[in-house]
Amino acid sequence: MKTGRLLKFHRPAGEVQAYVYHDGGRFHAALYLLSATASRTSEPLRTFSGGSEAEVEEAVRAWVAHHFPRN
Repeated sequence: MKTGRLLKFHRPAGEVQAYVYHDGGRFHAALYLLSATASRTSEPLRTFSGGSEAEVEEAVRAWVAHHFPRN
């Protein structure tokens, strides 16, 4: 089991959750959409990887802001 951080973004379409973790010398993030209308799946909505946690978190935040704007 990997340990990491869970980022939550509350949006009108539902809650976007990003699990950020370190594995194999790189940082990764897996994004999931939790909503009443979205089908439940174990497959992530999107994944990211990079050399630093800050780089991956920045990519996650930019992607969420673009694909799931607040309004």
